[in-house]
Amino acid sequence: MSGEQPPPEGRGPDAPPGDGRGGAGGPAAPPEAGALAETTADAARADTRGRAMDRRSWYMPREVADALASAVEELHFTTRRPKHVIMTALVTVALEHLGDVRRRVEEAHH
Repeated sequence: MSGEQPPPEGRGPDAPPGDGRGGAGGPAAPPEAGALAETTADAARADTRGRAMDRRSWYMPREVADALASAVEELHFTTRRPKHVIMTALVTVALEHLGDVRRRVEEAHH
């Protein structure tokens, strides 16, 4: 056994993360949220249509994880784009600068 839990009942292995209550594990938007919540959810679904999504687990120092979460929140609220789009952009920029990342890692371990 690998220790991984199967997806919640009624969800396939390719379903985006979350617990079925709305968002990524948070409660669904209240009915009074109305059209804005529906528009945001529709935009997120449209972004992921036809694109395989995956969830991975990485360990990092808490302060780094907190800084990443803060950056994602700030970009999400200033751009109004879904968080998976923000994470994709952050990781893509890091991958474009992989040489810089490699140098930083090597310097940190000398």
